[in-house]
Amino acid sequence: MQSSFYLKIYPAPDNPTQLLLYSTRNASALLLDKEIFQALEEGRLSPDQAATLSKLKMLVPDREAERAAMLGILDAQNPRNTGLHITVVLNLDCNFACPYCFETGVKGDLYMTGATAALLTAFIEDHWREHKDTLRIDFYGGEPLLSLELIVAISQAAQAFAAARGARYFSTLVTNGSLFTRKVAERLAPLGLTNARITLDGPAEIHNQSRPFKSGVGSFEAIVRNIKATWDLVKVGVGGNYTRENYKSFAQLLDYFEAEGLTPDKVSMFKFDPAVNLPDNNGIPVEFTGGCLSVNEPWIVAAEAFLREEILKRGYQTSKPAPMACLVETRDSYVVNYDGVLYKCPAFIGKKEFAVGSLETGVGDYAAAYRLGMYKNEECAACVYLPLCFGGCRYMTYLREGNIDKVDCKKAYFDAALEGLIKQDLRHRLRK
Repeated sequence: MQSSFYLKIYPAPDNPTQLLLYSTRNASALLLDKEIFQALEEGRLSPDQAATLSKLKMLVPDREAERAAMLGILDAQNPRNTGLHITVVLNLDCNFACPYCFETGVKGDLYMTGATAALLTAFIEDHWREHKDTLRIDFYGGEPLLSLELIVAISQAAQAFAAARGARYFSTLVTNGSLFTRKVAERLAPLGLTNARITLDGPAEIHNQSRPFKSGVGSFEAIVRNIKATWDLVKVGVGGNYTRENYKSFAQLLDYFEAEGLTPDKVSMFKFDPAVNLPDNNGIPVEFTGGCLSVNEPWIVAAEAFLREEILKRGYQTSKPAPMACLVETRDSYVVNYDGVLYKCPAFIGKKEFAVGSLETGVGDYAAAYRLGMYKNEECAACVYLPLCFGGCRYMTYLREGNIDKVDCKKAYFDAALEGLIKQDLRHRLRK
């Protein structure tokens, strides 16, 4: 037996006799006495110790075989995937005027019709396989709740489809939150809505500047009012987009939530991300430049550490470092634009070179267009962070390069951030 290739080893916090082991392969962490680690390196582990470390994927029979298997793991997982995942872009309209919106240049009075929704139902039936047991629909926009009646119609059809096959159906909603009233939640929860992701860009004075209504009026109070009215019906997660200049002020948003009684039992998670700078989009100049074009920018490491600490120390949940692959690598996952054109990632809607078919014509071969398996190269194969990245985000590469011919390497980020993130999670988990 050998230590895993995907094993990171750090000094243990507050204990010089221990090491902190972390598997990038399955996101397991373990505090281990240095003497036991020495035994691991020398092949002297007891059977019980070896069994525990093997279960955590920290000990493997053959390190080189493990590396070879990792390059094919997504290909192996796809046939075993028991879910069908559809992101439905109901419209490209919005009642907000956010300066950093990635849909700048494609937005407009563009809505999915009932006829297109009917084709969606047929598409789901065509792509359902006998081994499937879960149908998930993510309702997306624009602002999806501007198409509320279509959400209801699609949900009713999907719910009936899944029930007839003994499968589970559920849906999620990515919304600005301004229209997500209790009345709306009461309609959608019985139809399978389980989660709503709502964006708040910091405390009121900052949020209202970055996410105003089209009229220019601030949206903060309306959103918070709706969160208070709906948290008991669906799981409400709060996201936010920060800049280099304002990320520290997001702690005030957390203080506000606590003061307003929106405690961790009422908010499923907080996840703050850097806003993304946009290039000229379809020839339309974009004025917003306060974000980033790579997670490797050093200021993001400091921002993320600060924000996660503020979230975790108040008892709220947030995401953890974990194995993750780009959505395009998942075979049974599709994005349906309002007009019925199919994509593999919502960030590419409206870009013809990334269309993979339509509800009418079906799915074509998209391996070349999306560079499937682009992480299968010597540099990625030699990287301990491969399971956390698998080549990164194609959209971020597209923003920087104008194409997706290169991987979105995150090694610099993980080198700088991963140890701190793991110790952060370990500290707060042990505190509980």
